[in-house]
Amino acid sequence: MNPISKRDAREKLKIHLPYFKDRAELEIKILRRLFPLLQGKKNIISYLPDQKYEIDVLPLVESSPIPRPTEFLDFRHSAKWFFPKLNGDHGLDFIRPFHFSKNRFGLFEPEGEETIQVEDADLILVPALGFNERGYRLGRGGGYYDRVLSAKNLFSKTIGLSFSKFFPVPFEEEDHDQKIGKIITEFEIHTFFD
Repeated sequence: MNPISKRDAREKLKIHLPYFKDRAELEIKILRRLFPLLQGKKNIISYLPDQKYEIDVLPLVESSPIPRPTEFLDFRHSAKWFFPKLNGDHGLDFIRPFHFSKNRFGLFEPEGEETIQVEDADLILVPALGFNERGYRLGRGGGYYDRVLSAKNLFSKTIGLSFSKFFPVPFEEEDHDQKIGKIITEFEIHTFFD
């Protein structure tokens, strides 16, 4: 398959992801594959999903202040979960939330006192629109996660989630793009090596 530009890949995914058939059931299958990898993890960095584009991980979060239907899921994980909050124009802090409020872009962010340095997390669930066959993530273009993940040796702690229908996305990664350690679809776990 010939590679496409990241811009074209983003546009195509944004058209198809919101209307993907059987999305809720497939998300639960992905979460069931993810759950065993959470065992023994005490501090997990996650993300607040844009439910149109990203896999919803909140049904796994035992202390989630945002309720999610869990009719297909009979387990939740009791780790300390941390979520991203913008700090200035180019950085992220990871906060354990008491609650969430909307930021200047209309996105929900955590409010709380307890923070974690990204290198101290046991596991990092990385949001993405998609991933290519080498495990590089396609974000929405802001570069926030690319900057956070490039600053530390975090590769082995990172996990991305994707529907198998949209994996891999045939885009050519750029120098600043970050590779993920594992990608989980509803059918399998793909492991990449640094």
